Amino acid sequence: MVSDRRKFMRFDVSLDVAFRASKNAGDYVSGVTKNFSRSGLCFESPAVDLALMSPIELEIKLPYNDTLIPVAGNVAWKEQLEDNCLIGLEFTEINKEAKSQILDYAYDRWVERNRNLKSAAQG
Repeated sequence: MVSDRRKFMRFDVSLDVAFRASKNAGDYVSGVTKNFSRSGLCFESPAVDLALMSPIELEIKLPYNDTLIPVAGNVAWKEQLEDNCLIGLEFTEINKEAKSQILDYAYDRWVERNRNLKSAAQG
């Protein structure tokens, strides 16, 4: 039996992000979140060269306004796809109120999807 190492529930949510390695102030690279939790997130981006545990800066765009939420974190894992990669980010800095806004948005999408699945199964 495989045990899940995650402490917190992950919510599937697609949010636009821009990120760059903290150590160099290069250009931001665009990506999209795959999921979000209280302790981190997963996002997909074009293939980039980031080492495990390297610090990155991220900006998350909330879908219902033009607010960009700054986030700092460390690369917890990385999976290379064909031309893209998935990156797991563990938060080191994120505004509590902003995190709550994102979690509320993601939770609302999760509830909506589950309601739709339940309705489809009963219909």
